[in-house]
Amino acid sequence: MLVVIPHAGPAGKTRLELDPSARDLLRFDIKEGRLRNILTPQVPQLAAEYAEKVLDRVLKENEMQRHRISTWIWHAGGRKVLEALQERMGFEAQDLRWSANTLRDYGNVSSACVYFVLKAALADSAQPGWWWMSSFGAGFACHGALLEVREQ
Repeated sequence: MLVVIPHAGPAGKTRLELDPSARDLLRFDIKEGRLRNILTPQVPQLAAEYAEKVLDRVLKENEMQRHRISTWIWHAGGRKVLEALQERMGFEAQDLRWSANTLRDYGNVSSACVYFVLKAALADSAQPGWWWMSSFGAGFACHGALLEVREQ
């Protein structure tokens, strides 16, 4: 069984980037009493840009290289978001399989989608080691966390 180990220490294992100037690109609206997400065509590229910025910052603070990340847990914010992440970060389709499968099975269930992706990776063949988990939200916001996952 794999377990996620919480970390404490001087180097930050999490990061948030928030860009209020981009708030109209990804926001919530209420229509006919229902909450809905407004996603503009710029969102996939914006998500990939911020995802890389958050990742690189955390890795730099922890003196770690990308190749040490064994598993990627990405918010499955849509097919175009996953494609933008793949293109910008040089991922193989295999790197995004748990996110793509979650999108296929559940759709984009907002930023909480990462927990569905995390559950899928934990239940499947994901290797222990350093994992990266990241999600996007209104505002425009990108959250990221460096996780250590061990066999138990």
